[in-house]
Amino acid sequence: MADNRHRPRKNTPHNVKVVDEESGRVMGRVVDITADGMMLVTNGEITPGRQFQVRITLPVMVQHRSDVTVEARAVWCNQDTNPSFYKVGFKFLNLVGEEGYLLEDVMHRLNLVG
Repeated sequence: MADNRHRPRKNTPHNVKVVDEESGRVMGRVVDITADGMMLVTNGEITPGRQFQVRITLPVMVQHRSDVTVEARAVWCNQDTNPSFYKVGFKFLNLVGEEGYLLEDVMHRLNLVG
């Protein structure tokens, strides 16, 4: 798999959950993140190309907000070294305005910017 990232990602030591807004179910936990996308560890396989409206739980409050909602598309999905889990790469779509600012602010505060 080619690494086509525009920005380097940093692993997050924080327990950042991602919820599918449509179903309300927890999709997984963020492993690494940039303003362009994220990698999740999930319990199940996610088909590349699927789009989701996701809510990312922020590990710190920013402007009285504890989460950010963004549209994301699954780009790839591979089984983890632990066969009970999958790693899934997502690209953020249309991350602009307040949601983009909040995510960037959190990444800077937590030193997650490469």
